[in-house]
Parts: sequence; C-alpha cells; structure tokens
Amino acid sequence: MIKELINFTNNLDEEFKNLGSSPKEGLHILMRYQTDEYGVISMDRTDYQYEFFSKKQKTGTSEFLNYCKSLHQNAWCIDTNKCFDLPTKAIHTCSPFSVAFKQEHLEGGAKFNANKKKKQIYERFSDYFAKAFALFKDNNEQEKYIVFKNFFSHNAFSSVLKKIEEERADQFNKSTEEAEKLKSQFKEEKDKSIKESLKSQIADYEQELLKVKPLDDSNYIIFYLDLPLEQYKEVHKKYLDDKLFNTDKYNTAPNEEGLIFGTNNFMNGFNGNMPFLMHQTASFDITGRISNQDAKLLNDLKNMFPNKTLPNPLPIFIYEVELQNEVIGLFKESSFKLSYREILERLIADNEVDLSNYYLLFWQNTMDGIVFKDFDYVSKFDYKVKDLIIHNLFEIREKGGKVDKHYSLIKNIFDFELQVLKPLIQNKYHRVDFFGDLNKDEFAKLDLTFSSFSKYRKAVYDFVYKSQRSSIDGHAFYEMVFNSILDDIKNGNNYGVKEKLNIWYSLYDYFNPKKNINMINRLKEYQDFVREIINDEDLNDITDEKFAFAAGQVIEYILSKSKSADNSFNLLEPYLQQSKCTEFKKAIANDFSRYKHENFSKNFEKVAAFVLSYETSANLKNLLPQILSGAFAKNQLFSSNSSK
Repeated sequence: MIKELINFTNNLDEEFKNLGSSPKEGLHILMRYQTDEYGVISMDRTDYQYEFFSKKQKTGTSEFLNYCKSLHQNAWCIDTNKCFDLPTKAIHTCSPFSVAFKQEHLEGGAKFNANKKKKQIYERFSDYFAKAFALFKDNNEQEKYIVFKNFFSHNAFSSVLKKIEEERADQFNKSTEEAEKLKSQFKEEKDKSIKESLKSQIADYEQELLKVKPLDDSNYIIFYLDLPLEQYKEVHKKYLDDKLFNTDKYNTAPNEEGLIFGTNNFMNGFNGNMPFLMHQTASFDITGRISNQDAKLLNDLKNMFPNKTLPNPLPIFIYEVELQNEVIGLFKESSFKLSYREILERLIADNEVDLSNYYLLFWQNTMDGIVFKDFDYVSKFDYKVKDLIIHNLFEIREKGGKVDKHYSLIKNIFDFELQVLKPLIQNKYHRVDFFGDLNKDEFAKLDLTFSSFSKYRKAVYDFVYKSQRSSIDGHAFYEMVFNSILDDIKNGNNYGVKEKLNIWYSLYDYFNPKKNINMINRLKEYQDFVREIINDEDLNDITDEKFAFAAGQVIEYILSKSKSADNSFNLLEPYLQQSKCTEFKKAIANDFSRYKHENFSKNFEKVAAFVLSYETSANLKNLLPQILSGAFAKNQLFSSNSSK
C-alpha cells in the first residue's frame, strides 16, 4: 500500500499538489528588519504588511495571502504532537522564521483565561525558538534571527497587534456605518433596478466586513519574517527529515545521497513509545524503514486529501502512469466535480479498454484527521453487465399515475447500483453512505432497512466498485429485498413494496445462478394456479408456494373490505408473524368472520375454500415472498377480475 501511494504522489506535479489549498483562517502579518544609522538591527514596527483571510470570502485570494500560504506550508508542524510547544501545543509553526497561534491564547482569550495556573504563551516563546534555532545547520545562523526571537520573547509583537486591531476596528466601524445606510435606502427604495444596485453594494460591504471583523478565538495570528521562500523550505526540510518519521529512535545516519531511513509515520499504528505494545519475542525492533524522501511524499499526499482535488474513491494504477494522469486530468478539468462513476465511464470510453490492476482508496476527512476507510486491489473492473431489465410484474405506474412504469435496460454496474441495490438499503433521504458513521436517525421508521444497510453496505460497495460479485449472494439479496419490503408495508408504501417485488423476481436468477429457477415464470404459474381454481379446473402439481400465493390473494381481498384507511402493517401483521399453517388459516378465518356481512365474489369463495382446506407442515415464514406476491399482485378474486 505504502509503495503505491508513494509512487502515485511522486507522479503529481507541485502545482497540482497545492490546488485547492487555502491560507489559514486568520490574520497574516509579514514583518521586516530595519537598520538604524548606527547599524543596529531591529524589527520594523511601522513598515509591515497584513491581511485577514476568511473562508467565507467570495472574492479570490490575494497575491499576498497566496504568498503567506506558501510560507506557512513550509513552516507548519506535521501535527500538534510534533510541535515545539509541548505539552500546551498552542504554537503550530515549527520554524525560526514564523510564529503562529490562535487568538484564544492571548490575554482575554478563552484558553488564556483557562490557563492561569500554567505558563502563558508569552512565557513560552524562548523555549519555542530554542527548538526552532536547532534546525540551523550552522549555529552562527542563529545570531541573525535573535531580533525576531526577542520580538516575541520580550512581548514586542503585542504592540504591533494592537496597532493592527485599531486600524481594523476603524475600518470595521466605517464599513458597518456605510452598510447600514445602504440597507436603510434599500428598504425605502421602490425602483427595482436601483434596489438591485443597492443590494450589490451591500453585498460588497459585507465582504469587506469579513476582512476587518474582530478576531474570533479560533482565528490564527501568524507572523512571518520577510525572507525568500527557499530559506523557509531549507529549514523546514530539517524539521521534516526528523519529524516525518514516527519516532527518531530508529533513524539512520544520512547516507551519501543524504537519505535518512526511519519508521513510517503515515497512517501508522507503530508504537515506538509504548513497549507493552511492541513484539517482545521478535528478533527485530521494527519491520522496515522508509526514506525521508518517501516520508515527505506521503506527507504531501496527506495534506492533499482535505483540498478535495482527488476523486473519492481514488483509483491508483500500478503500471499505467498515463491512465493515472488522465484520471487526475479529468477531475481537474471538471473543477473537481466529476463523480467516480463519471471518471471511470470517461476513461473506458476514451481508452476503449477494461480497467485493471489498480488499488482503490476511499478516505474521509474527520475531526481527527484523514481516515482510510477502504484500500483494496482491483484486478479487473467489470463495468459492463450482461443486459438485464427489471420487469414491471406488479404493474406500478410512473409518477402521475397515467402510464405503467418503464424500467431502463441495465447495461453497466452503475445502472445496477442505481436500479437494484440502492433502493434496498437507502435511507429516508434516498442516499447511501458506504463508510460514514451509522446514523439511525436517517432511517426513521426503516428499522429493517437500517439492519440491511449496517450489515451489507460494505458488500454493496465491494460488489459495485471493486467488481467482487461474490460479495452479495442469494441470501443477502433476499434479506435486503424483504427487509425493505416489510418496512414499506409498515409505512403504507405499496408502491415501494411492488417495486421491490419487481426487483426480486427480475433479478432472482442473477443472484441464484445455481438454482436454475426462472422466478418470472414461477410468478406466472402462481397466477395461473389461482385462475385454475376459479375456473374449477383440475389442480395438478399443487405446491406450498402456490398455496401461499393464493393465500396472499385471499388476504388482500379480505382486507379490501376494511373501511379503515389503514391497509398497512397493522392489518398484515397477524399473517406475517405466523409460522404454522393452522394458525395462519385461523387468522384468515377470523378476518373473514369480521367482514362476513360484506358481499364476497364467487371467485373469492372458491380460492378461500382451497386455502382454508390446505394442509402443510412448512414454516410459512419461508413462504413470505409468495404470500406478499399474492397480496400485491393483480387480484383475481374480484368479480370484475380487476384489482381493487
């Protein structure tokens, strides 16, 4: 896995790696040195540059902020566990040229107020710079930046911050005043064109207010020393060479090429500081090392995930670099909006080849950082599906109710997902989240569907996205279909029941190839059997399945006599809970007695007589498909021979 991720990242250019990244949200301040007439160097507290960045800003990022982004990307800690401000972890840069912390750590901030018994951030800058200065190759270099260190350790930076905040407050008040004037004019104005102009001006002022609003506790304050980017990179490399590894305990000395080898820190469970979790009897301390160059590539990849510039899931081709570049190119051309399905369809269409030999990676951005949810090898992606179609056996109508529903031909695996699998495990919003946290609230009144989703969502993902056709067998298909159907019955969703039955009969032989049963023909046999009873024909080959279907017809006919609008789970429940034939027939007889004052057709009387006289030792819960099929198929027991 690691090797494939390293090779993938190595083939990406630096420009792409930075796409989608943004400056840290907060105040960015670029400071400079000044020299007086006596040659004394100090921080220039009058000639500096600053700008605030907010993710809510609709205008493009300025050249200055983009420059600041490049600087802090080459000064930032890998994670807060590897910062120079332990154990408090308030300073998030790890460079002698930059200092970053959040407003909450300054006097008046929430963390400052909660931290009164410990050293405040003002007292920790000396320790921070002691560690940052250790990154210089030459100790003499430290002398050049003592001034920048003292700017913080002597609390001189606070005067600059105060001046900036005064300027921003003044701009905020002026812009607020102008915006309020425009809002008043907008309320009084009657002319539509003038109102539109005022609305646009108000929006502009609101954008300006975002840039000068008072700092929140969560906003960063980042100071930079005005130096070439290359200097930032050179010193940061020294930090990365050490901290990109899980621990420096196993680092090798640099070889002739300057490569250092150590333990991988990327998505690693290595526990170098926890002896009780290490192998106690193995002859080795660690299983392997990677170079600092490879560690840097993995860190680059980790930093790319939050930028949303990589498709998710991400195919990582092992041998086809050109194909990999085409994936990235397609995603980039679409402004990072193409779905995985659309990317694969374009790849297959453009290259006219089957996709094979790649890893498929699915990840999520969480509060705890990047989490890999799935990483698996795909030997071959079977995009095409032998033409399949869902037959409208239960005669459901298109929305609007005027014409019978027409199912499109299933030609590829994504059609299969959309028409067959998704309806069986989707939540109440008609969505399927394959790897998110299980959220029962999204399956309100869909308890059994939630059970199927929890149990089979990974199997559905493997079936569709990794061509693991064995991940869903006939048993899983059965459980998903009828769990969903029972929820639909409970919620009075007759349309949903009939749609799932259409799927069940149409795709039964696909998921049960060894049984060699054509369920569509079976359904016709069940219907013909009921017709034979009605026509007083000789009954041949009577089976439990035919009995169950006929019973379903009888149940539906009886329930149609109910004056209640509730023709849902409450009425079907006594039947669906029965496992013994005698109890099942007793439930039918009881309901018949309840409605015996109603008129009943001759067709009903004949079929009901057959059902109530039939005997079987079979568990009727195993005949659920046939019972429900009879209940929801076109009912032949009405005298007009039409459904209710």
